[in-house]
Amino acid sequence: MEKKQNTPIHSTPDVSNPEPVYTQAEIDWAMAVSEVERAILNVYRYKTLLAESPEHEMVSLLNALNGGFVSPSPGGDPIVNPNTLPTGRNLYGINAENTPSESAWEKGKMLAENTIAMYRKHHNDSIPRKVSYTLWSGEFIETEGATIAQVLYMLGVEPVRDVFGRVTDLRLIPSKELGRPRIDVVVQTSGQLRDIAASRLFLINRAVNMAAEAKDDEYENQVSSDIIEAERLLVDKGLSPKAAREVSRHRVFGGVNGGYGTGIQSMVQAGDRWENEQEIADVYLNNMGAFYGDETQWENLQQYAFEAALTGTDAVIQPRQSNTWGALSLDHVYEFMGGLNLAVRNVTGKEPDAYLSDYRNHSHMRMQEVKEAIGVESRTTLLNPHYIEEMMKGGASSAGTFAELIQNTYGWNVMKPQAIDHEMWDEIYEVYVKDKHHLQVHNFFETQNPAALQEMTAVMMETARKGLWPATEQQLSDIAELHTRLVNKYDAACSGAVCDNAKLRQYIASKVDPQTASQYQQQIQKARLSQSAATDQQNVVMKKEELSQAEKTKHIISNVAVAVLVLSVLVVMIIMVIRRRKKEKE
Repeated sequence: MEKKQNTPIHSTPDVSNPEPVYTQAEIDWAMAVSEVERAILNVYRYKTLLAESPEHEMVSLLNALNGGFVSPSPGGDPIVNPNTLPTGRNLYGINAENTPSESAWEKGKMLAENTIAMYRKHHNDSIPRKVSYTLWSGEFIETEGATIAQVLYMLGVEPVRDVFGRVTDLRLIPSKELGRPRIDVVVQTSGQLRDIAASRLFLINRAVNMAAEAKDDEYENQVSSDIIEAERLLVDKGLSPKAAREVSRHRVFGGVNGGYGTGIQSMVQAGDRWENEQEIADVYLNNMGAFYGDETQWENLQQYAFEAALTGTDAVIQPRQSNTWGALSLDHVYEFMGGLNLAVRNVTGKEPDAYLSDYRNHSHMRMQEVKEAIGVESRTTLLNPHYIEEMMKGGASSAGTFAELIQNTYGWNVMKPQAIDHEMWDEIYEVYVKDKHHLQVHNFFETQNPAALQEMTAVMMETARKGLWPATEQQLSDIAELHTRLVNKYDAACSGAVCDNAKLRQYIASKVDPQTASQYQQQIQKARLSQSAATDQQNVVMKKEELSQAEKTKHIISNVAVAVLVLSVLVVMIIMVIRRRKKEKE
């Protein structure tokens, strides 16, 4: 019987049937099909886990309060990362020392090149001299430092890893390999990222210094040139040459006194607190001007440092990694990115480009102009009749969401007027004042949350009063009539826009008939007095509590004093008795 020969494990490749070669388009198509297949196969599983999540959260909470173990899970957006499901587990973050990861580095390089290409397209093929980035903790954790990778690559610096994968050093990318000038950067960090990734801020600072000192480049070293320009500006501002030389290299900034916000939101919303946007820019530069790039100068605040660093900025960039919020739905986007944009405009005298690093689709990360992002979001939410109709089922809280969207639209209009077209306000007027989709929006707001519509109409009037929207007299009359009717019928809600802006109240009153205006002013005054009385009552209660505490303290002190006195008398008596007995024995 003939034996079959075994096929060798390492056979010689068949040259007559070579491995097929696929184009990049074919590879991308195959990956897309694979992703769709994976998603479809897991749809039921994700649905089940989402449905189980509320109960799971409550069980986990009670278990944690009872000292039990709560299983860990990654945090973030469940659409981007379904591994976060079910919710109700103990979220873990990231090892900052491993960032940017190898994957994040490749993504960051691609997005930096994308940024340069977009800028070239809009600016006659010239590249940006300086780009300002916002760092957020959520994006940092979910992308493993992709925005930090962008910052490093713009400078022409790359990470060096140790055997454990930690980024412990940096290396200059040779000019010939980089193929372009080194682009200067400025970084503003959120408070949360500052707290969890201080070492990465130091890393960026080192990268700036390395790029500034790079020699024999084939292109102009824009980092070095900008540092020289910043030094000159700081000397002109009054700093000594030595201090100016040191401060001119500062590129990493954040909230003063360990703060977590910019402090400009309430100022922006209270339109009568500012007449010129320079006032907002000054507050922003002051509140976000602490230096966080050096361990020895942590949180150092040097006047003019942030302003000097922003000089020459051509573009501002904000990360977006989540499907649960957008440029309009989250006020912190206009607070940070918008605030940075406004500060740059007032420092440089020109409007910078503004891009979002869109990380939501892991298979297709891209840079997106903020105007496009706002336009897409407004058309799919704020102005979308299907979205509005579904949201109206949510009652009072949904009404509040509409008000927040309008507030944030106004915030963007202040920060970057080019991002909000006049036509957008016209459409908001048509949808929410004229009810163009016949959704009975007035009835919805009046039955669920009239305060929300009061706020929305007040913000629309303020936008026009500030000259940000050239509304027609008919539009202003319609909005003012709706606003005053709501106030007169339901009393003033007394939000910042409704009650606390005297100039706006006068403006609204001027757009309605005298009788309506008089009643409106009376209702506002009544609400303000009621609000003031409530505040006074609260202060009285607090004062009573303070007095009560003082009386308790006084009572305790008196009791202690009496006890000490009695004890002293007893001690004296004991001493006298002892002395008397000694004399009797003698």
